[in-house]
Amino acid sequence: MVSAEVGRRAREAARLAAIGAVIRRARSARGLTLDELAGMVGLSVTFLSRIERGLIACSIGNLLEIAGVLQVQPAELFADVEGEDRTRAYRVVRSIDAVPSKGADANYAWRKLASGVGEQRLETFQLELSAKPRRPTLVAHPGEEMCFVLEGSVEFQVGDETIALERGDSIHLRSDVPHMAWARGSGSARLLMVTSIENQSAIAVEWWSNIAGRKSERESTAKGRAK
Repeated sequence: MVSAEVGRRAREAARLAAIGAVIRRARSARGLTLDELAGMVGLSVTFLSRIERGLIACSIGNLLEIAGVLQVQPAELFADVEGEDRTRAYRVVRSIDAVPSKGADANYAWRKLASGVGEQRLETFQLELSAKPRRPTLVAHPGEEMCFVLEGSVEFQVGDETIALERGDSIHLRSDVPHMAWARGSGSARLLMVTSIENQSAIAVEWWSNIAGRKSERESTAKGRAK
């Protein structure tokens, strides 16, 4: 039992490190500083730095938002650390390898299910929502998603609307609208989440254009001062 837990922790640590490495490479390739990327996705510089170093897990929504800003396929973030054959027509994830990743606040854990084959943009997760008080922060990212309540009762906020979902209920939404889900009542809840980002959406391009524009303005201002 102890060895199994050690193995689980090792796989989780390797997975977080792999996710952080992809984010760091993509950020550097686009000439963004930690501060610039943190501002674009609404995270603190310290928190984003810890994500890049593989020291902490964050929410699925935040990871998808980061992927959208950096124009990185979500599948690249969630690829197995051992590497996988992207030419295969299918992908299997065994339960022993579906390691739950807990966010920094431990409000929920997520595990990657079999998805992200080749260049496909369909990603599937199981979310476990704790009974802790809900977080006020909503997330937004390119694409769309569907959530199906497997167990418990969920409160789902989309924009200014709040929807109560019970076991067997589902919701399909545009992911670019700020949203978040919390467990209702004193119990926990489980969700099946399926998300898709078609190509690199206009939202991701707009985000990149905005930060690139601000960067150009700062560079022009600096050059003006140098003269």
